[in-house]
Amino acid sequence: MRLPPPLIENLSRRLIRALIDAHVISSDHPERTIEKVERLITTDLSVEDDIMEEARLLLLEHQAEIKDSDLEYHTLIAKAKGQIANKRGYILSSGPGKLSREKQHDLARQVVNLLLRDDDVEYYLQDREFHPAVQKAFEREMARDAQREEKARQKVLNIKRHIPEESSEFHALFQQFYKELLDKES
Repeated sequence: MRLPPPLIENLSRRLIRALIDAHVISSDHPERTIEKVERLITTDLSVEDDIMEEARLLLLEHQAEIKDSDLEYHTLIAKAKGQIANKRGYILSSGPGKLSREKQHDLARQVVNLLLRDDDVEYYLQDREFHPAVQKAFEREMARDAQREEKARQKVLNIKRHIPEESSEFHALFQQFYKELLDKES
């Protein structure tokens, strides 16, 4: 999955809370609305996992041809993913833990559509203002996550003994510090 489940939960919660606090929406059942947004994001991002698996299987079928070529595996997998996503009309994210700007816009659009159909939600902006408000809130939450990642990275770098950034120890400590920062905000 492109984003870890705790981040999706945090993102959904903060997104809906931000929209409620800004008087963009109100919800008769905010927790239920948050769960719906969380489910939407999780479901959408799981499609990318399916596309990745389909691309792997496709390359596995053509392994003999690929073996004799000068092409690199990661280039081929990216190309296969792109073609499969295009066929499905799906917008790919930019990598694990990251969402491209285009993917953020796509998810914001999906959240808007969900909120417009949700009987628990009332919105206070005109339709043409509603999507930009949701998109801005979504982007703000993703920017917060980037700051969280940078704080976690700096915490690892500030450890007295040098830990190479490519090492599994660095990655494990980064994940631990990142999770602590994420849990603190929940």
